[in-house]
Amino acid sequence: MGNRHPLLRRLVLWLLPAVMLAVAPAFAAPAAERPQGQAQTAFSLKHVTVNELLSFLAASHGKVILVNFFAEFCGPCRKEIPELMKLRKEIPEKDLLIVGVAIDENIREAARFIKSLGIQDAYPVFYGGDEVSRAYRIDAIPFNVVYNRQGRIEASEAGYVPVSELKKFLMALIRR
Repeated sequence: MGNRHPLLRRLVLWLLPAVMLAVAPAFAAPAAERPQGQAQTAFSLKHVTVNELLSFLAASHGKVILVNFFAEFCGPCRKEIPELMKLRKEIPEKDLLIVGVAIDENIREAARFIKSLGIQDAYPVFYGGDEVSRAYRIDAIPFNVVYNRQGRIEASEAGYVPVSELKKFLMALIRR
């Protein structure tokens, strides 16, 4: 992935873990609030700010975290999300947290898409919109950010990644 502003990108990637650890009030996603395996009857997509997302991630310190940014109109996202949902079942939640962040222009459109795929039953999913998209400097989707157990970014990359390759990478981080 080409870096148009390499110094700024390095600074952001260097500061994000520190910010994550500094802001850790309890922030729960709808999927995290219900017992595992129990479907939620009504789905309401939570709009998150950058600080709220970072707080949620910081509260999961000690796990490998995969943050998947997606949108309803994205063809590769439609292929990747069902694979992430299967991955969620294969790797224990104590080791891996998968978080989805919709960056569609419209929260209703995002909520319909999420509900149609049942993502909210697999892992926490939020609406980030433009604010979160700008903060992570997302210029293409799908866009995945992987944090190690210490809260440092191990990968930050746009584009579809085959699930076998992704699983291999995540398992190496989990075993560290």
